[in-house]
Amino acid sequence: MNSTMPQVLDSGLDEQLASLLRKGADIQSIRQLLERYRDRGFGAQAVYNYLALLRHDASEELEDRILEAMDIASGYCSPGCRVWEVVS
Repeated sequence: MNSTMPQVLDSGLDEQLASLLRKGADIQSIRQLLERYRDRGFGAQAVYNYLALLRHDASEELEDRILEAMDIASGYCSPGCRVWEVVS
């Protein structure tokens, strides 16, 4: 297996996440999907990197939603909103 980060984490979750972001879903729905990534063993950095890939062709409005999700993935949000433990 090659050591580069795969572009696809989990095709089902990836499609759901992209769809939620495109539809303008509320941040709680997006957070719940990020929890599913965590529960399937994906780390915060892998999800953050996937979200960064989604930003490349995003409209300004979509990019804003992606950035909110990236904040949650990185732990740059209120403690109650965090999905992964923040390691300091």
